[in-house]
Amino acid sequence: MTGREIALATLHREDVPLPCMTNCWVTHSAYISRLIGRDYWADPEANFCEFVRRTGANCVPQWYYPREKQRMLEIGQIMHETRRHEAAGFRSPEDVRDWIEHVYLDQRLDTDFDRARDDYGRRVVKHSKMMGPEVLVIDGFGQADFMGAYTRFGYENYLAAAALYPEHIREYYHRSGMDAAVKNIAIREAIERYHLAPFVYGGQDICGSGGPLMSPAMLRELYFPALKMAIKPLIEAGIGIIWHCDGDILPILPDLLDLGIMGLQGFEEEHGPRWEDMCALTDQQGKPLSVWGCVSVTSTLPHGTPEDVRRAVERSYTVAGRGRGHVLSATSSILPETPMENIDALFDHAHRFGRDFLGG
Repeated sequence: MTGREIALATLHREDVPLPCMTNCWVTHSAYISRLIGRDYWADPEANFCEFVRRTGANCVPQWYYPREKQRMLEIGQIMHETRRHEAAGFRSPEDVRDWIEHVYLDQRLDTDFDRARDDYGRRVVKHSKMMGPEVLVIDGFGQADFMGAYTRFGYENYLAAAALYPEHIREYYHRSGMDAAVKNIAIREAIERYHLAPFVYGGQDICGSGGPLMSPAMLRELYFPALKMAIKPLIEAGIGIIWHCDGDILPILPDLLDLGIMGLQGFEEEHGPRWEDMCALTDQQGKPLSVWGCVSVTSTLPHGTPEDVRRAVERSYTVAGRGRGHVLSATSSILPETPMENIDALFDHAHRFGRDFLGG
């Protein structure tokens, strides 16, 4: 089997003899340079592809690699940014309310369906050719906007507006969900026209270490109906959605499963979700939920030893078991402060132990 075939069979939740593994969102450019034997920054996209092939990863769920902004951070020409509580132009929840009422709702929906379909299809085909037959490439999908709002408005303005002017925030979510539904119809058609794998990956950062940024009741009232509308074209077409989750998702886990998704990736166990519990979940059809994890980028990888990483890899396989769509993955991006020997241990042991465990 090619790497792409292994990844596809894994996502179809078949019992495969070889492991499926992501490229784990490595942003450590010095590590990439060392692995490929040349300066990563000389040609980042081409070198990203070579890096993925060298790791032996066979699933790339997101075309994500270090860009120029990170290079500037690394050489000290810019400092790390922090999100301001007052975003540009928004100084109060009333500013949020007025912008939604007088600007946002008057904006024209992007309904250029043919362009959206062909841009999506051609992009995935291009990236797949760049990676070659050993790597399955999938892409994102349209979602009702939750996290973009706190970037645009600032956290305090956004959350205060949701409490004071919930109908305006409901309209914001609904409008962004309508736009996303059109995008997802285009994605559905692109997957058929361009013969793409019927899977998409993405998510919204709704939770932090203390749980959801809004109460679960408010999310159920305002946000989740718009998100469900947005992804309906994909769910009805049988396109599998893998949802990325940060923080403590337990208070809204039933809501995520109710969307009809087929997989979850992430799981910050430091904040509540247990790998054992996630691996026991099923989707709406009663099939095992595809689980992507679960080596921590906030504890094990940056602060543990290579042996700690190897133990985490083994736990990921043995708890998930066979035939349930398990994809070996880090919980999120692997940052530059992560020791190189720990990243080596992650990729090396994922292959070695994974082959032994699965019998390949």
